[in-house]
Amino acid sequence: MACMTMPWFECREGIFEIDEFDCTEIFVVVGNERALVIDTGTGIGDLKGLIERKITDKPYIVAASHNHGDHIGGAGWFSPIFIHSKDMDWNTSGVVPTLEFRKNYANMITHRENKHYAYDPDTDIREWPQTPEFLPMEDGHRFELGGRTVTAYHCPGHTAGEMVFLDDKTGTLLCGDAFNCNWLLNTGIATTPRESAQIALNAMERIYAMRDRYNSVFNFHHDFRGFGQPLSPDVIPNLITCLRQLLESKASFRQEADGLNPGKTKTVAYVNNVFISCMGYDIRALSEA
Repeated sequence: MACMTMPWFECREGIFEIDEFDCTEIFVVVGNERALVIDTGTGIGDLKGLIERKITDKPYIVAASHNHGDHIGGAGWFSPIFIHSKDMDWNTSGVVPTLEFRKNYANMITHRENKHYAYDPDTDIREWPQTPEFLPMEDGHRFELGGRTVTAYHCPGHTAGEMVFLDDKTGTLLCGDAFNCNWLLNTGIATTPRESAQIALNAMERIYAMRDRYNSVFNFHHDFRGFGQPLSPDVIPNLITCLRQLLESKASFRQEADGLNPGKTKTVAYVNNVFISCMGYDIRALSEA
């Protein structure tokens, strides 16, 4: 099975990162009594079997960082799944985890990375056997795993219900797509794009203010960090500075390769090692508004 070829690594004590063929990362946090699985990737092969046969024999809870198809694409093999109430309807996400999307996404990654992967989208990316039950997960939700607690915090910006997860045992922040070097703002989370940017800025500043409680940050795509290695500590403050500059009409812009459309470029606002773009919106117009 393709699942047995997926790389996985204990990046922190009891925290396992699973690399879904450069598509998405899945994290498993193992406590003394139970485990927490965060995200289900694009849904390539038997993720459930990999977790249960290779990583832990403990009962586990499943949570989603947000409702995009590359993060809940494997949700049909797990139920129930905790997700923020604002992301419960994946049909409004703009990145719906249909079979077609999941296959197209995996093929896009293959083309972009120019690698051979040990899976066949036609056989290893399958229809969901069930529609999972979604349970509400609000800000401050605590997952008691036995000997460690993982607390989920609301961090809207990439989606309206994006969540980050703080492990108290290791001081590790698992952040989905809430923080990336190539960060994508969802301008539809509020009435106007500028209001969306302000909500995202407020959320980032709040999580950054907690930095005395975490010592490393892992996003769920490792294209700007090594597999098993955390994000550079200056990513979050640089994102905050970039959003501030956008809202103050002081942003700097450049063209960058569009990671979701190989061979094409997009306009981004940037500060040092990070850049920001918008979903379906010219980011220069956001700064000029």
